Amino acid sequence: MTDWPSVPLAKLVTQHVPDLVTPEDDDIVRFAGVRWYGEGLFVREERQGSAVKAKCYALKPGLLLYNRLFAWKQSFAVVTDEFDGVVVSNEFPQFEVDTTQAIPEFLALYCSSPVFASKALSLSSGSAAVSRNRLKEADFLRLEVACPPLEIQERILEVISAVDAAIDALLAETEAAEAARTALLDELLRRRDETWTDMLIGKLGTVTRGKRFIKSDYVDGGIGCIHYSQIHTDFGAVTDEVHSWLPEQMRPKLRFAKPGSLVIAGTSENFDGVLKAVAWLGDDDVAVHDDAYIYEHELEPRFASYVFASPDFRAQLPAVMSNTKVVRVSKDALERLTVPVPLRETQKDIADTMDAIDRQVQATSDEVARAQTTRAALLDALLAHKIEVTPSDVPD
Repeated sequence: MTDWPSVPLAKLVTQHVPDLVTPEDDDIVRFAGVRWYGEGLFVREERQGSAVKAKCYALKPGLLLYNRLFAWKQSFAVVTDEFDGVVVSNEFPQFEVDTTQAIPEFLALYCSSPVFASKALSLSSGSAAVSRNRLKEADFLRLEVACPPLEIQERILEVISAVDAAIDALLAETEAAEAARTALLDELLRRRDETWTDMLIGKLGTVTRGKRFIKSDYVDGGIGCIHYSQIHTDFGAVTDEVHSWLPEQMRPKLRFAKPGSLVIAGTSENFDGVLKAVAWLGDDDVAVHDDAYIYEHELEPRFASYVFASPDFRAQLPAVMSNTKVVRVSKDALERLTVPVPLRETQKDIADTMDAIDRQVQATSDEVARAQTTRAALLDALLAHKIEVTPSDVPD
């Protein structure tokens, strides 16, 4: 197996000088970003032209670009036709690719690989405190990439595109299942009769804010804890296990959720995450972070968690949340929200139905995760030339 030549990017690309865009006050200006981990371009926001104060630059289809702040998080993409007319800040340099040597999409794929990200991080500088490490253009051009023949680049793109299509189908299936889950939950909560009531959260139980701890406090074993960020990333509607622990000597400084209580995110970076609730069903009390609330209540715990995710409940939030740098809901505001309260047996039936749906959704999500792991391993093997690739291996 012959090794492919390693070539500095400076020999494959040339930095493009983009057009400066000066919008009119009435224009709607679309700003693009580049997602992490090679997931491509997206429109991150729209602004009125009168609100655009900083310089912005036009994207040009066919060019390679990256986010200087997050190159180490594989933030690379090729500008597609749909982004013609969209703008970026000066943190997104663009490059013309010498297509006699490299396919732009192949370079974006290679630069989005973990191996390249490690090299990018080694040349990046900035504030680790805010997870921003800027890779300047001169340093980017110094980095080397493997440069197989064009027909091999094309074949690698075909293989990875086939895997991506399968993953996209699984993601679409997951999204459809989640939409059906929300619709079913909404339907179940609308099947009311005279036994149902609506009650204020503050009348159904007690809301308490957690106590401060930080991730550097974590130990390998000890007091189980739930950080507010884990509510967004690690847990579904219910959990009976934790992923982190605190030292025993911190116990007097902590606040705990009892089994059956809800642990509720009081803060989020977006609307969808704020007041996400997790029913704690573990055997022991669990320590809760101060950006989360502990809700001791009279409801069936799983039902209570599902109600917090229901459309009618979420519709109450815009009137009570603050939306500055992060989205917050205060304890007093949370206590003023209302939830439907059917008979206990009805609560259990609804929770059992939603549990079954959640198991199906989780099974699909697990399949997506396995496919993404397989893709990463395959991409690594292809780019490192651990797998022989020939242009004749074209799929039917």
